[in-house]
Amino acid sequence: MQGWRNLNHGDDRIEIHDTLAEARERFGENFQGFVFTLTRAQAEALLQGKVVAFDIGGREYAGFMLVQEPPGP
Repeated sequence: MQGWRNLNHGDDRIEIHDTLAEARERFGENFQGFVFTLTRAQAEALLQGKVVAFDIGGREYAGFMLVQEPPGP
């Protein structure tokens, strides 16, 4: 489908911070910032290989989140 982009880990910054306030301060918001919140069930589904689909900007964009396993030895 035209317009779909797969952003592989490393194509864009992905960082882990202890709090949302710290992330906003250190990472910044670039042009605009969004906060996505997962339930425990959604996070567990990701770890079980499921895909979490979500709307961005009031159904303007769609996002798809999945867990990428590290490459094997």
